Amino acid sequence: MTTGSMTERPVTECHYSDSGTDVKNLTLLLVEDEQMSREMLCMRLEEHFKLVISAEDGIEGYQLFCEHRPDIVLTDLLMPGVSGLDLMREIRNTGADTPVVLMTSSIDNQTLLEAINGGVDRFVPKPFDFEVLIRTLYTIAGEIANVRLLEQLRQQEVESLRYREEYNSTQQEAARRKERHVVRHDLRNQVLDGAKGVRWAINVAYAPRDIMCGDGYSIRKLFDGRQLIFVADAMGSGMSASLTAILITSFFNYQVEYLHLWERFTLRVFLQRFQEYLSSMLLEDEVLSCGFFLVDLVKEEMESAVFALPPLLLRGVDGSVKRVCGENQPIGIYSGEVNIGKISLSGVADLLVMTDGVSDAMLNNNGGAYREVLESDYRDSPTLSALQRRFKNKTDPNSADDLTLLHLRRLDFDSALKWRWEPDLTLAGVENTIQEFLEALTKATNIGAIERNELETVLIAALTNALEHGCAGIERNEKIRLQQMGSYKEAIDGKIFAPDVGIVFAATLWNGSKKPLLLMEVRDNGPGVPVDALSLKPDGPSANERGLQMIRRLSDSIFIGTPGGCLIILKTIEGEDTYAD
Repeated sequence: MTTGSMTERPVTECHYSDSGTDVKNLTLLLVEDEQMSREMLCMRLEEHFKLVISAEDGIEGYQLFCEHRPDIVLTDLLMPGVSGLDLMREIRNTGADTPVVLMTSSIDNQTLLEAINGGVDRFVPKPFDFEVLIRTLYTIAGEIANVRLLEQLRQQEVESLRYREEYNSTQQEAARRKERHVVRHDLRNQVLDGAKGVRWAINVAYAPRDIMCGDGYSIRKLFDGRQLIFVADAMGSGMSASLTAILITSFFNYQVEYLHLWERFTLRVFLQRFQEYLSSMLLEDEVLSCGFFLVDLVKEEMESAVFALPPLLLRGVDGSVKRVCGENQPIGIYSGEVNIGKISLSGVADLLVMTDGVSDAMLNNNGGAYREVLESDYRDSPTLSALQRRFKNKTDPNSADDLTLLHLRRLDFDSALKWRWEPDLTLAGVENTIQEFLEALTKATNIGAIERNELETVLIAALTNALEHGCAGIERNEKIRLQQMGSYKEAIDGKIFAPDVGIVFAATLWNGSKKPLLLMEVRDNGPGVPVDALSLKPDGPSANERGLQMIRRLSDSIFIGTPGGCLIILKTIEGEDTYAD
């Protein structure tokens, strides 16, 4: 076999430039077993194509095709060994859709049918008129150009869509950050002091359905020690509802920032100013469901103005549950007099406020609304996390709307089931305390094996942190160094502590709901834990915060008290290794 020739010459002007097709950038493979015809065709075709590659038979033609991947194949049909039809089949077997033009002096019907079924693009009769041949090749070149143009346009569209998606994603993330920035929780993970030494805390579950959320909330600590809470549910969904929620929550926060300038703060005057703002901001057919709650834990009372939110659920320390309905219509531009109620918090265990995304959520079994089972689930659930687990298991996620739940709860209860330990300030002392407590708890409840393991992990993290950080003063870098040296245990157990340094671990089991609530408190003499250490950070917690994050994941709630190091941890005892009914 002789080596095929490849000749590239300066491109001359094309006789078919008026067709709008440019073949000057295309490569053509010519397969012709007759040498004179091959050389003549090469010479003339080189004037039109960027590169002409020639082969003297089908075997060499296939090798050159695989090597160069030409744009067009022009081949004789009848050749010794591998015919033009065989060459076309081999080319198609590679998955290539390269146009193939067959040159033939005669062809029977069977061969014609095989060629068509095999994917031949054109036939050129031999002997041929070169003008007919070149016109055929230009037509094919035009088809190639159209296909490539469509592919280019498709790629451009893909790139454009990708760019738009990236842009939209960036904008959506910016909108999400703005929403998260507007909502406030001044008291997140903090213990609030009330009357008679009773402590309280506030939890929030805020779950936008989309990037643009129609819910908003704000929990603010006032200059006089009280708490002012705002929960909003804007009408509709999407951009309009989101803008309303952001604007009204921002205005609420703006008013709160300047309350210290008021001569005398009252909820009614605050609401009057809020209504004045809404009358200028809302559309004529737009309304707002919301609630305002002024909490005074020292006086054990709460003023409330509720506008078309679902009924509040209030549980007494004896486990009794009642609904508290709002007395106001949704706020619009023509809203009238506001009714402000007062709720006594004396004897209250917890209080739940929610938007209608919770009560209106569709059940996944019979198509009803979650409000049908809400009160029952609330009776079973002593914590917000426990209620969320039941909500998630019973509702259809595809029908979810924006939802906000706010839970004000008591942290101190009178109970016959109370425990208290002051462990020895050694790792073994901490371990002994944990095991003694778990044994006592197992006898008092039907705690499951998984729950017990999780609780053990929580207590190891909490009590070990109190020992090494709160009592021994060992910080993160020092702990790492000691562990690397293999002397961590010796450093802890060999530490000499001052007489007033110690750890107190106390626990209360409250049976005011169907599922018992375990409230655990770990105290030490250290500086305490910064509140922001409990916040989930985008890049993950640092090494010295991982224990706190583990506690947070395996418990229902965690709060930081004062003075000194004080962690209060809540965990529902679901029992029998199940986390929802």
